[in-house]
Amino acid sequence: MESNKNVNEGTSTNRPAPKGPTPGGSTPQAATAPQKAREMASEVGGRVEAAVDQTKRAVTDAYDKTSEVLTNTYNQTMDYGRENPGKLTLIAFGAGIGIGILLTSGLGGGRTSRTNRIAEPVVNALSQIAMEFFR
Repeated sequence: MESNKNVNEGTSTNRPAPKGPTPGGSTPQAATAPQKAREMASEVGGRVEAAVDQTKRAVTDAYDKTSEVLTNTYNQTMDYGRENPGKLTLIAFGAGIGIGILLTSGLGGGRTSRTNRIAEPVVNALSQIAMEFFR
């Protein structure tokens, strides 16, 4: 067995195929396929990374704008509450009654009752009153 091994080591039949261009100048098909796959994967990876960065920027901008608007609205509400404590108390009282009516009407099991017919108009009226005060 060893004699066969030594004899075959020097022959060209046991050597691996050369990678890269052959002496004639052509590149073997098997050598370029992995390279093309790597290039395409790198290109796709770059596009995905760019899309992720763009999405992060968009989400950050939206968060910053929303945060700014909510902060301004909160400050306006607090200022209004300091200037008009009586009105704010009435608004909170009305909202509490409206929410209470909605919650109790939800516990009735879906049957039509006087509470169901009254709850929606009361809540709508209270919400419109509150909107008028904050404009």
